[in-house]
Amino acid sequence: MPDPATSSTTSRFMDFWRVFRRNRMGIAGLVMLVVIVFVAVFADIIAPYDVKSSVDVTTADIYKPPSAEHWLGTDDAGKDVFSNFIFGARVSLIVGFFAAFISIVIGGVLGIVAGFFGGRLENILMRFTDIMLVIPDLPLMVVIVALTKPSLLNIIFVIGLLGWTTTARIVRSQTLAVKSRKFVLRARAIGAGRGHIIRHHILPLVMPILVVNAVLVVSLAILNESTLSFLGLGDPTALSWGQMLNYAFGRGAMSTGAWWALVTPGFGIVWVVLGLTLFGHGLEQVLNPRLETHHLMKPRPIVKNEATGQPLRHSTGERVALDKPILLQADSLSISYINDGKPAARAVENVSFTLREGELMGLVGESGCGKTTLMLGLLRLLPAAGQIVNGEVWFGEKELTALTDEEMEDVRWKGISIIFQGAMNALNPVRTVGDQIAEAIVKHDATMKGDVLNARVVELLDLVGISSDHKEHYPHQYSGGMRQRAMIAMALACNPQVVIADEPTTALDVMIQAQVLELLDSLRKKLGLSIIFVTHDLGVVAEMCDSVLVMYGGVLAEYSDVDTIYNNPRHPYTQELLKAFPDLTHPEKRLTSIPGYPPKLDELPAGCRFAPRCPLAFDRCRVEEPQVLSVAERHMASCHLLEEKKSEIQRPQKQRRKKSS
Repeated sequence: MPDPATSSTTSRFMDFWRVFRRNRMGIAGLVMLVVIVFVAVFADIIAPYDVKSSVDVTTADIYKPPSAEHWLGTDDAGKDVFSNFIFGARVSLIVGFFAAFISIVIGGVLGIVAGFFGGRLENILMRFTDIMLVIPDLPLMVVIVALTKPSLLNIIFVIGLLGWTTTARIVRSQTLAVKSRKFVLRARAIGAGRGHIIRHHILPLVMPILVVNAVLVVSLAILNESTLSFLGLGDPTALSWGQMLNYAFGRGAMSTGAWWALVTPGFGIVWVVLGLTLFGHGLEQVLNPRLETHHLMKPRPIVKNEATGQPLRHSTGERVALDKPILLQADSLSISYINDGKPAARAVENVSFTLREGELMGLVGESGCGKTTLMLGLLRLLPAAGQIVNGEVWFGEKELTALTDEEMEDVRWKGISIIFQGAMNALNPVRTVGDQIAEAIVKHDATMKGDVLNARVVELLDLVGISSDHKEHYPHQYSGGMRQRAMIAMALACNPQVVIADEPTTALDVMIQAQVLELLDSLRKKLGLSIIFVTHDLGVVAEMCDSVLVMYGGVLAEYSDVDTIYNNPRHPYTQELLKAFPDLTHPEKRLTSIPGYPPKLDELPAGCRFAPRCPLAFDRCRVEEPQVLSVAERHMASCHLLEEKKSEIQRPQKQRRKKSS
């Protein structure tokens, strides 16, 4: 019976390899390293001549040019340069890998200890690291090696003992970030000791960056060894590439025109360093995939009518005539997160809604149902893995999914702005709040400068109830409520028509929440804004919103005006949400929760996405995905029960027609 631990390790390695082999840069670096390591290991077999033997060597053999007998010519001792190059690779790689191992161990241990334990121990270790960083590495290595016996072992230890400082600072920074996470606090709460936390919680998250840094440290160690050998401080009994360069320069290769004696070892050094750099960059992209999926990376191209598991309804482009002009309309919008080697996560699918002038629409649903993804999709701010795969978004006469990035920049903030969830994370901690509001203004109106710009910033802060005295303060000097008000002021900086409020009251106390909500509602009425309000609070939706869009598992569950949603909900999910919400008019009503959890977007159930949790589910719900049906005017829902009821109503009508005929 196979060992489970061995099987798990093999599985993880295969998963890593499946991802890594798609990285061309990393594969190129790996191939370069494999080639040179193979040459070094089998040097005795590959080398055509014995580098230690001087038999049959005459003065006529000195600096002979490349020929069939000597592919890369000979050196000042009449020996074959190609053979020297092969055996030199062995020495250079031994020094590089062993010295790097010493540096990584020292830097990794000091970085983890300093970052995890903190306090006086951290101050002592980091001040010592700072002192070592100030002293230039190479001159200190030259002095120490010159004062000691120039042996291969001494060179390895000197390079290893002086090359750990950068690793220590990188690891300490990562450890500080990891130890503040909530899962470390949970581990402490269940009684885990420091050693257990370091081994099982800190080290696994520090290891990827340590591995990447180790690859780069190897290349630096090889460069340092080559430099020391070139300066004549290498081991005279060990032939390395640096030693070959030293002999060539010191024994007349330049004056005699024997370029091959210089180019060959130089090529070897460049080959290894370049290979290590490419391999390290590839490893970093694989071990830290967030580098390629953040919001500043170029997004995936928009693909229309692409199959995502179920046939998508094509956009009709028809504009519905309502009482007030439509500002924003989404028609069959579908968004997927696409990661190589994994099934697409269908985060939003076939969602449609309209937002009228002056309307406040509530967007509700459990965490993970696609609310934030939908809002980011409207503004084309999805991370690189996110892709609009179907549907249209109309803002006035502009179809946003068809605009270029430059055209979309003109729409953001001037036409549609957003209040991000978590004001402290959305504000730059090293810039003043006033400066950040001014940045948004100048981005869209470069002519506004000086006193006019300052006056506009003060006007916006006053509009949200913040005194102008706080304009030059930093985000950490604001209270939670003030930071949220500042974010609202920033969203209004360019006089947008539509504002998206993505859970703007998260982490605020009840009184501050009420103030922020009252401010949003008053600004809507004062400025004629249209607002999409993302929230979990059904009470706020009932109090403030004109219409409600209920989402579940990335699809539209129900969409109608607020009175219909609360008084006549037709989708079981909407009904279950309302049962979990306290009703002050019926204090005796018992609250109930929805059993189970929302589906994983990359492992969606067959049929209706709510079926595994639905108390009214029947066989059809588990095999067929429901379509969005029009229940009544401005009332849509996606549920098979609505189709069944409609069929039951239509059957008696058909029977009556037959009898009358």
